Amino acid sequence: MPVTPATMRRVPLLAGGARVLRRTRGARVPASGFSLVEVLVAMFVVAMGILALAGLLQAATRYSKMSELRSTATLLANDIADRIRANPVGGQLGDTGYDLTDKAFPSAAPPAHAACTAEAPCGPSDLARADVADWTVRLRATLPKGSGWIQFHAGKAPAPDYVDVWVGWADPLTLSPGISTDRSGTECPAGWKKVEPSVRCVYLQVAL
Repeated sequence: MPVTPATMRRVPLLAGGARVLRRTRGARVPASGFSLVEVLVAMFVVAMGILALAGLLQAATRYSKMSELRSTATLLANDIADRIRANPVGGQLGDTGYDLTDKAFPSAAPPAHAACTAEAPCGPSDLARADVADWTVRLRATLPKGSGWIQFHAGKAPAPDYVDVWVGWADPLTLSPGISTDRSGTECPAGWKKVEPSVRCVYLQVAL
């Protein structure tokens, strides 16, 4: 702070006529900077912003994984639907065809079946069971607790026959086991929802 006459007092002349200006005691110098309260408030605001960003990143990761699992389930459901359309007779055979209605979750893997080849051709029933066995292996390998539910229904004229296809999985990033969630009654089989209320599903209906 510059020295001014208001903050100085004159002292007696020294030899040679020079005067010495000396700061008076008790003169207040204005303080500058931030108080402790202001610093604490700023730190609190910054901490809240960091926590909000961390929560946003966690939510983005969770929904990205949910979308990945649902996309995989949709591809698998379309895969078995195409197989059923290619073998409509097998789709109408029920338990000896494509039907897979195990109420346990995750569903048990069906027994392995020999592949159908030109040297060893299959009829509609054998082709259906081979398709289900191959599809179920992929289902269990690509989805957590991956399960399939396939059920034939005879249509009432003039409606065609159709097959219900569900692909189910457990989503570890969204729900803990035993916690139910709201969803339409057709999205998951009732048998699965009784065993595992948190199961997530993709549903397709295949007309024959």
